Amino acid sequence: MSRYPGRPLISIVTPCLNAAGTIRPTLESLSTQLADDVEHLLIDACSTDGTLEIAREYTHLEIRSERDCGIYDGMNKGAALASGEWLLFLQADDWVPPGALAAYRQAIKENPVAEVICGSAEAVEESEGQWSPIWSVKDTSRKKLSAKNIALGEPMINARLFRKSLFDKLGGFTLKYSLASDRDFLLRAADAGVLQCEVDSITYRYRWHAGSSTMTAFNSLTASLSSENLIMARKHLEHCTSESRDALLTWHSRLTVQAAMNALERFDPGFFTIAAEGFGKNPVWGLAMAGEVLRSFPGFIMRGFKTRTQGHARDIHND
Repeated sequence: MSRYPGRPLISIVTPCLNAAGTIRPTLESLSTQLADDVEHLLIDACSTDGTLEIAREYTHLEIRSERDCGIYDGMNKGAALASGEWLLFLQADDWVPPGALAAYRQAIKENPVAEVICGSAEAVEESEGQWSPIWSVKDTSRKKLSAKNIALGEPMINARLFRKSLFDKLGGFTLKYSLASDRDFLLRAADAGVLQCEVDSITYRYRWHAGSSTMTAFNSLTASLSSENLIMARKHLEHCTSESRDALLTWHSRLTVQAAMNALERFDPGFFTIAAEGFGKNPVWGLAMAGEVLRSFPGFIMRGFKTRTQGHARDIHND
């Protein structure tokens, strides 16, 4: 029997795997914001580090633990189990700032036809015991659900509240991408002309830390993320609207330049295939490539004539 007097207004979905080191602050960030109109589902992928023991201390949580096919599979599972009208995806190493749920509730009342509600977001990094912002997206124009913002800016999937009916209609997250499926989902939403409203409040706080797959500086997953984004850019260019084409072409150009630079650093002959693709979409692609080479040269000198890839490999070896 449901503990809710009616259908919950908001379902919070948290996928996790071995998050014992971060999940308590995540759950505590919600402690003063929960009410009878909110359910919180923890979708665990069989953690072995004490995550579940910590989670069971929070009696409001509805916990399911079973193997999955990655974070997006866990998010899809949570969305399928959710009974709320709206979905909020909270990662197990991030926070929901004070007042975020109240801001969402107010926005829902004031925008009855909205399908997505987007708040502001910031990423914070710990330094000398304090958390300091390293980037934020607060300007309304940067939060609009457009191909330009999603492809060239910060997708901020977690700062957005989605109608469950919309999530189901769009088919949820594809499992073709293990790191960037949220960007694909938002590009599909933008292409479908989904109605979004924006709120001024900060509704999500990302933690920038070494254990994050995406919210950190260059790491071992960066190349895989770039590769997924390039595949995605190709796919969306095949059927994009005229309004989104320019942004997607710019994104594709940046990604092919990045891929070409990586190939060049490895002396990979695949560079020529990537360059051909870049020129195929952008006749002046060579100028962008030359600009990137010039921009990267000072760093090459500072690293002792080592490429970024070589420098990163050395750092991993020394750790």
